[in-house]
Amino acid sequence: MSNRPRSARPLTSRNPITGEENPINRTPSRADNPKPATHKPEGIPGLDLKYLKEADNYVYKPIQIADYPLNDGGDTCRTDVSWGTSVSVRSNRPSDRHVGSGHSSRPPGLPGLRLGEEETGARPAQSNKPTTPRPLKQPSAWDVPPVADPEGVPPPSQRQKELYRQYDQEMKAGYQAKGAREFTEEEIERVVAEVKEKHPALNIDASDIIEKGWTRRQHAATNQYLKKMDAEELLEHNKKLKMVETVMIDQLSRAVISDPDQNIRAQMSAGRRPRGSNRSLHDSKVSTAHTATENLLSKRVRFGARVISRNGHDAIRELTGFFFNVDNTLTIYEFRQFGKSAKALPFISRGRFCHLHGPRKGEPYTLVDICDGHDLSISTKGQGSLPETLKKLTEVTFRVTDVEEEEKRSILLDKVLPHEREDVYARLHVPSKQEYTERMVIKSIQSNVQKKIRKRAIRTITGLGRFYRKTDQSGTGVMYRFELEKGLFDFHIDMPPETLDALFEILDEDEKGELDYSMYMWAVIGNMVEARKSLVRKAFRKIDAGKKGYITLSDIQKFFNTTGRPGKDGGETSPLLGFLDAVLPDKRQEEVTYVEFEEYYEGLSLGVESDEDFYAILRNTWTI
Repeated sequence: MSNRPRSARPLTSRNPITGEENPINRTPSRADNPKPATHKPEGIPGLDLKYLKEADNYVYKPIQIADYPLNDGGDTCRTDVSWGTSVSVRSNRPSDRHVGSGHSSRPPGLPGLRLGEEETGARPAQSNKPTTPRPLKQPSAWDVPPVADPEGVPPPSQRQKELYRQYDQEMKAGYQAKGAREFTEEEIERVVAEVKEKHPALNIDASDIIEKGWTRRQHAATNQYLKKMDAEELLEHNKKLKMVETVMIDQLSRAVISDPDQNIRAQMSAGRRPRGSNRSLHDSKVSTAHTATENLLSKRVRFGARVISRNGHDAIRELTGFFFNVDNTLTIYEFRQFGKSAKALPFISRGRFCHLHGPRKGEPYTLVDICDGHDLSISTKGQGSLPETLKKLTEVTFRVTDVEEEEKRSILLDKVLPHEREDVYARLHVPSKQEYTERMVIKSIQSNVQKKIRKRAIRTITGLGRFYRKTDQSGTGVMYRFELEKGLFDFHIDMPPETLDALFEILDEDEKGELDYSMYMWAVIGNMVEARKSLVRKAFRKIDAGKKGYITLSDIQKFFNTTGRPGKDGGETSPLLGFLDAVLPDKRQEEVTYVEFEEYYEGLSLGVESDEDFYAILRNTWTI
């Protein structure tokens, strides 16, 4: 033990009243606890606290309230003690130093800690560097308080009003001139040349591109319209190429399979083809007396067709037919899209077909019969590629929608002198006397009926079709004469009795006393041209993406364009409600069939004389 004498300071104090001894709390010093005891296990190195050790001259001192003076006057004071300053150098009383002096013991060059001087409004620390006074900032419009009394603002002068009115008129005139300007011939030729350079195989003429609707700029910009038209033309061109390729491969393969001399030639061949080798049809060079060669098959005429049916799924099929003038045979294929792949599937097998009705009943179809608007009736017997909905019928009627006139002319007028071609071509298409008389009677009836119902065409046609479908209890569409004429009477389509007799005599060839109401209805009213009807089918195919044959209310709302559709008297009405009110017989009905959709536009077509206006209405309504 150390013999150093301890301090004589007593450790306890005596209470003078009670006489009890109480221990005195005092601050421990380093002498009392020279070194705390450690319990570190053996073998573990100690913790190096070189930078955390306290200075030898460090003195512990309890915090005194006097070191943090408070200003009772309400102003917030700040302390001048900097971080890291020893307590021993601080002032014990606020009166010993200046409150806002800003002197601190921090090292030079080290920025001080600003404790909210901007918020509290305290005086910033004094700097030894001279400061230059900043120029006063001019108040901006945002710093100036808003006008409290708007009525005190002076009204615009008459000159200012005239300038604003002139500016407004110039802006409107500029927009109208921009939207309605006519393109020059140089611009049209330049656009046509660009399209021909992109697709030289299309051989597009200027008449196929330029329309009044395009020059008026009603529904699309020039670049967008050309881009869209370019894509549509390219798609149609690819469809045609796919159809031709499929037909050639299909017909040549059938020729090879059905050739009776194939086995004989195969046996006479010198060598045997190795296993796994491919035999191309074009490499085979099929040329026999029993089959048509590739050269003969190339003399064909392509035509578009559609099925005349009340079944919407069958009515919107994309059909393409080929007529071979070598043996007066024809075939029809259907274009089908399976995701990204497209195929042409046989719809009517190739064969010779005859007229089933009319004065030429029993005679075979010829190339002259392939004309726009003509009907081709084909028996369903032996046609295994037809869908089940058409196999149930005894015959299927196809309406020719378009024909390759150049190819047709080249085949029919192959050996005719150039100066006689027009006359010969016209004589070939002259109908017989009976056919001409029947056509003129039906055309006269249709002309008179269309004049009567032109102003109420949509309501009349949709209502008449709805009446016939409701009256048809059997579902076959065949109705008696009195039922057909009752529909005309109910919808105020008045015709003399002798006219009705002549019409029914022409349509009822077999004298059964009954007809299909669709044939009778369109014979009385007439159909729109096939170019318009093809666009109606295109619009329906876009809405009916699932090829169901009908569209729902949600589909109509999705594709129906209501922008820019002013109502009567300059007011805004709902075109969508007007369309649904015309096509839906019942408000509870949620589906619109293709027949109802087509009847609506049949009535609309009677009131629109210009084809361009009709195309613009369809494109703007359904964005096609």
